[in-house]
Parts: sequence; C-alpha cells; structure tokens
Amino acid sequence: MGGTIALTKTNYKEGVLLVATGNKYCQEAIQSVQKIRPYLNGRPLTIVTDEPTERLKDLFDQVRIHPDIQYTYRDKIPPLLNLPYERTLFLDTDLELIEQIDDLFRMLETFDIIGCHAPVRWCQWNDPNVPEGFCEINSGVLGFRRSRRTHALIRRWLTTYDIAGVPFDQASLRAAMWWTSKHKGLRSWILPPEYNLRTPKPWLVGPGLKVKIIHGRVKDEVITPLKIYLNENVDSFRCSSAFPTGQNQQIKEQERPLEQKHNFN
Repeated sequence: MGGTIALTKTNYKEGVLLVATGNKYCQEAIQSVQKIRPYLNGRPLTIVTDEPTERLKDLFDQVRIHPDIQYTYRDKIPPLLNLPYERTLFLDTDLELIEQIDDLFRMLETFDIIGCHAPVRWCQWNDPNVPEGFCEINSGVLGFRRSRRTHALIRRWLTTYDIAGVPFDQASLRAAMWWTSKHKGLRSWILPPEYNLRTPKPWLVGPGLKVKIIHGRVKDEVITPLKIYLNENVDSFRCSSAFPTGQNQQIKEQERPLEQKHNFN
C-alpha cells in the first residue's frame, strides 16, 4: 500500500514529481534537487520512493511510498495514477533544469499530457494499430493535467507495458497515447527538443529559444561550458557535432524492433 510520509506544502495546484526506487536512483534524486528547485518559482517537489529516508524528507516537500515496486522502468508508471498536483511535471532523476519552465504549467491548463519526441523513432515493440508517424515521446520529461482522460491514459500505459513484455516504457506509452486519443479524446502537445535535450543521443536545437532542460548524465567538467554554448547565443543552431556530449551515433544490432506480436484493439 502506498502512503504519504511527509507533507510540508499543501494546496499547491502545480508541482514536480520524481520517482526513485533503489539506492542508486534515490541518491541521484538527492543530487537532482539542487538542479531543479531554483527554476520552479516556489512550486513544491514530491518524490515517490521505496526508501523514505530522513534526507529525502528534508529535501522534498512530499515523500510518498511507492505502491508497486519492481525495480524496472515500470516503476515510474503506477505513481502517475495518483498525481500529486492538478498540473504535475514528471522528471527523471538524471536531468537538470537550466531555465524557467513556467510555460509548461500554462500549457497544462489546456493539454492533458505534454512531452518531447524521443530522439530514436523506432520502438523495441510496436502496436501495429499505431500509425508510424505517431512517434514515441521520451518518458523522462512529461507534463500531466489531472483529468479522467489522463487517468485513462496511465491505466492503459500500465496494462500495455505489462502485456508487451519489453523492459523499456516508451513503446507502451506511445500505444496508450494513441488509444486514449482515439477513444477518450486525450489532448496532447509535442514540445520542441529545448525542453528535453537528450545528451546521450545526437541532438540539434534551432535558433530563437533557450534550452530549458538538459537530460543525461553529463560530466561535471562539461556541464558549465555546455550551458554557455546552448544559451549564450540563441540566434544560431546548436548541435552535438559542434559540442559533443558523449552521445552514441549508432543503433546497436540487438536494439532493433522485435516482431510485432500483439494487437490492441
């Protein structure tokens, strides 16, 4: 059974949610607080975890016990069935905010879910009902508006993940988004890559907008010059070929899609 361990800020309509299970990710969540909170304009931080330590209680405004731990990518999905805020920004633990993100919460006044396309278009597993152009979105930065449509999406995502039987969670999210959009009227919006710059992959951002979120475990000696490169001059294109961040350039043979075996009507 899940539960709330600590709550020091109440009645907030907007806030950020992290999920961390296992000591490695709990420690990463602790380190990420100082990289996230300065850009929240006072909005609270909630964490769902299996290790409600005193340190987590000190750093987060709310600590919840994970309701169904498996220590896989699946762990991020069940906590989303009970969103802590009317407008919740879910963040992975391996990222850093570098600009204000108030506009994300404004968009969640209209849309049920917002996120960025994943850098890789193919899926480990594909629901054949989903059109090819309805690509995966990266599940490490997701905005949710609390609604019946959103709840239906999360339920569908969890069910699809369990049936598909592949470890990663984005293929099942893609299928769930398509089904919920078609049958429940889910309202979604795709953000530009500036809101989720995936440093482990080749990346490109266009002129006119600062990068808001750097997503990846960038080395300490690289992160400061990377921020300068990204946001000192936004009038030009910025790309990983000019500022490498350790990205992998090739798709491994074993990561190609599995045979399509399941059909979700």
